[in-house]
Amino acid sequence: MSIAVPHLEIRFRGRVIEHLGIDMYQSPVAAIAELVSNSWDADSRKVDVTLPGKIGTNAQIVISDDGEGMTLAQCQNRYLNVGYDRRKDRGNDRTSEGRPMMGRKGIGKFAGFGIARFVTIETVSKETGERTVFRLDATQLIEDADSYAESQPLTVEVLEYDEPNEGRKEQHGTIITLSDLSLKVTPNAAQFRTSMARRFLLMERADEFQVNVNGEPISDSEDVEKIEFSFPADYTDDQLPEGVIVEDGWGIESLSNGSKVRWRFVFYKEPIGEEELTGISVFSHHKLAQRPFLFNLSGGFGGQQGTSYLSGRVEADFLDEQKRDLISTERQRVNWEMEASQPLLEWGQARVKSLLRIWQSLRSKAKVDAMRKRMTPFSVRLGKLEKPERKVVEKALTSIARITSLNDDQFGELAEAMLTAWEGGRLRGLIDDLSEADTMDADALVKILAESRVMSALHAAEHVKSQLNLIAGLEERIKRRELENEVRDYIAENPWLVSPRWETFRVERSVKALVDEVAKEAYGEYWDARMDLVLSSGNQLLVVEFMRPGLKLDWDHLNRYERYVYKLQLATLARYSEFRSVSGLLVADKIEKATDVLAKIDDMRPRDMDATDWAGLLGRAKKQWEDYFDILFARAPEDARMQSLAGPTSGDAS
Repeated sequence: MSIAVPHLEIRFRGRVIEHLGIDMYQSPVAAIAELVSNSWDADSRKVDVTLPGKIGTNAQIVISDDGEGMTLAQCQNRYLNVGYDRRKDRGNDRTSEGRPMMGRKGIGKFAGFGIARFVTIETVSKETGERTVFRLDATQLIEDADSYAESQPLTVEVLEYDEPNEGRKEQHGTIITLSDLSLKVTPNAAQFRTSMARRFLLMERADEFQVNVNGEPISDSEDVEKIEFSFPADYTDDQLPEGVIVEDGWGIESLSNGSKVRWRFVFYKEPIGEEELTGISVFSHHKLAQRPFLFNLSGGFGGQQGTSYLSGRVEADFLDEQKRDLISTERQRVNWEMEASQPLLEWGQARVKSLLRIWQSLRSKAKVDAMRKRMTPFSVRLGKLEKPERKVVEKALTSIARITSLNDDQFGELAEAMLTAWEGGRLRGLIDDLSEADTMDADALVKILAESRVMSALHAAEHVKSQLNLIAGLEERIKRRELENEVRDYIAENPWLVSPRWETFRVERSVKALVDEVAKEAYGEYWDARMDLVLSSGNQLLVVEFMRPGLKLDWDHLNRYERYVYKLQLATLARYSEFRSVSGLLVADKIEKATDVLAKIDDMRPRDMDATDWAGLLGRAKKQWEDYFDILFARAPEDARMQSLAGPTSGDAS
């Protein structure tokens, strides 16, 4: 029987709900992951997430669990208490059944507002059998508390209340319904399961906590058949680091501060190509604390090519057990500047570097073994060479075999080209150098060899110098404020001018209609003032937006741009299966130097949204090409032609 009950209320300062929900959790996976975390903390055994079959006016997302539920008083004192610290209230960081708590800040319950206007909560208390149903309206919470200074309670609509009942205790749990959704694209259930699995480490506890999406459990995202090496399982006895205990394929060891970590790193047979999987994810209390990264390594280490093959997970519960919170609110990154997190950062850097070297050695061995088999057709020709010559050629082939980015076909072609060149008396000096290249940087060799089989350092340096000259020419055009279609088209034809890593990108026209559609929706009245360049390479899509000359990039521009790229990422992944990664770059004349603007740009970069001015963009590109030229120059510093190339760069971009 339903009875009248006193109203509930929520008290907070100003538009805090907007920032805790709408601004932080605009991804459905991120928002729902927070609600699943609350179910874990409520000692649920099972959570069911139901996604809509189609986005529309009546579409809903429902998250139901069989946790301990809440009494009416707990709804008021816990759920509607913004920032409620369950750990402090309980006096420890464990749930009633002894689970390590995932929640800490008391704000994840508002994550639903990132994707919905209404959040309806139906909860039955395991303790009393009380049943309470109430609804939160984001519009009311934001508009009725429009000031940042006021702290007035707001009435919360209670839809139903049933008093304590012993028989109802068995129905304990909570159902959260998200309605009036802001999503424009229907979530793909299969992709959703995979993304959810990557936010939690729960597979080994599936018997006590199962998460289902549309009736099917989330599953481990690893494709075992695609994995080539797994560590620590694939360590040899002499490679296993001191202090590492191997248990069920995972490594367990202590950091320099005494904290324990549990880890497993794998290398795939082919480059991964998925942002959610490439790199090392850090988990604390079974929940994602740091999105995949490489422990802030910036380069200059052996086996660096292997980073695109590397994926891994680290369990570091101590991060979530510090007095000071080390994990960002939306649980995407750890504050690595803090003293408490430094031991893990240092350990991770050392472990990644070590495993990349091992990976490089293993891949090289596989290449050498394959080379030996492929050498059979060349055995007669090699046998005709004098023994010292044969030794030089074989060693040169071994050096090339260490270049992990070359596939078998490319290696076979290079081997044929090198043997033919040697027989013809050509390039013997370079082949002799290659035979001694045990320590030569593999990436440098790739740049020299991949484009035209065997290429001299001088020719490569000439190519780099021409790129630098063209960048200088582009800088001159920028100074002359030629920032309209001509410069955009110029970059479209030569994307490598802005960054060497864009050498493989080309103009992509197949998504123009979608880009225009999303831009018009995201920018509204500002749409006609935009100028986009859309590039693609493989499964990657890059959208470069050029701001009008004279405009200074400010907070409002960034907000519109962030919304535009986010919408484009969702729409592209939903409509175009060939593109799995969508990045954005915003280029302006100048950037407002306000602290919040610069911080906003830094926050956007991990989500594949970058913003810069022309000076910064071209400066970075020039530095990368200059560094490569220095490497080439060091190989022939006495050569007069190389010394001539090292002279001043001229700006010719006509």
